[in-house]
Amino acid sequence: MNMKRRLWKAVLALLLLGAWTAPTASANSAQSHWSGTDRAGAIVTDETCPLEVQGEKLTFEVQEFPRNYYNTMEEFLAYTGRVTAEYTFYNPADYTVTATLVFPFGAVPDYGYFYDDQLETAVCGVDGDKYDITVDGIAVEKRLRHTLAEQHDQFDLERDMALLHDGYVDDPFYTPDLTVRKYTYQVSGVDSEAYPAATAAFLLNADRDRTRVLLMEQTGGKTREEGVLADTWAGNGERYTVYCFGEPVGELDWRMYENGACEKEIDGSVELVDTATMTFKDLALADWKSESGVLEQDWYNAFVEDLNRSEWSCGVVSGSDIHENLSDVLMRWYEYELTVEPGERVVNTVTAPIYPSINTNYDPSIYTYTYLLSPAQTWQSFGTLDIKINTPYFITESSLEGFEKGEEGYTLSVEGLPEGELVFVLSTDEHPVKELPNLAYLVFYLPILLPILAVILIPVVAIVILVRRRRKRL
Repeated sequence: MNMKRRLWKAVLALLLLGAWTAPTASANSAQSHWSGTDRAGAIVTDETCPLEVQGEKLTFEVQEFPRNYYNTMEEFLAYTGRVTAEYTFYNPADYTVTATLVFPFGAVPDYGYFYDDQLETAVCGVDGDKYDITVDGIAVEKRLRHTLAEQHDQFDLERDMALLHDGYVDDPFYTPDLTVRKYTYQVSGVDSEAYPAATAAFLLNADRDRTRVLLMEQTGGKTREEGVLADTWAGNGERYTVYCFGEPVGELDWRMYENGACEKEIDGSVELVDTATMTFKDLALADWKSESGVLEQDWYNAFVEDLNRSEWSCGVVSGSDIHENLSDVLMRWYEYELTVEPGERVVNTVTAPIYPSINTNYDPSIYTYTYLLSPAQTWQSFGTLDIKINTPYFITESSLEGFEKGEEGYTLSVEGLPEGELVFVLSTDEHPVKELPNLAYLVFYLPILLPILAVILIPVVAIVILVRRRRKRL
């Protein structure tokens, strides 16, 4: 399968989709759609835990909508949107149960990042200690945990829970002391005027159980009978970073091609200019900072998971698939312990900030909140679920039916655990209207789309004309 062709089709599809669903421009022409979080709920990490949830009370406090941008960390921390989950746990066993619980409450929203001039880095997760976790009214110690989570992936209980580890993940290939060799290559001798789309590539067919290779600047590739061809754009003076994990493959045999199809070779070379050796742990933690609020083990484990998700075949790990900054794709969890004596009932309260996705394509804007109900499937039994949404705004949509509107907001009580997650949309108007696309976006997209559409449509039109002519002759 031609991986580069598949990648190109995906990019083309996104471009075409963006032409039709691009957000309308606001008055100041700023970005008008921000993603929020969609992960919350409590989970027991021990599948055999006998504790029962006799009731859960969910209280959403939404007295204000978040802004799409905050100038200072203090302004962001002053945002009051939060959700409180109050669990009544019962221990039917004849022994004391001490369980480790985890409560996923999502990634940092797009509007929750700040640049620290002193650290010269982006700071996020400053709201992790904003609220307490209590048991019968007494605050308990909590720990902030992180796992890799793609921004647009739906929460999956089994998959995401499996990413939480007490220490470094026991991966069958990547280990802290695994040898990593770093190779730096440089391009020269390319006629850039004659070949503006010049591409450099190397062929690899390695035993993935012994060797894996990562080209950081990789832009595509394709599978051939003799292995996988990993390629990248080429220009004189450009440098490539290649990491070889495990057994070395030696100096790579680079070839230069006229374009990304990698069919016609041209003059030019990619020469090795530097080498270095390190351990895998050193590489995994190279961008980790203790002041980030992410545990060393969690960063390491997310790095391993990122590499495993980006692996193709024949030992190739795609540099085009790994994330440049892991901080952008980390889901946050609260982790804490709960002890319940035999026959005892305790009330456990967890409060966490909740951030909606903001969509200004509507007049007025709409705000979508998601709370995960599925994590409660880990409990032995589940009683009643009482939901309160304290807000002056209107619910325009909801995944659960039956909300009753009162003076303080909305309420709903159900027996047992509903299927799916809780998703509701709030707005300052009961009937927000979706605005028509702004013509300014067509002006922006047309120069990009017209050449692509021409490449697609011209052959199609030519084929149609030929078919019609042949039919007429027949």
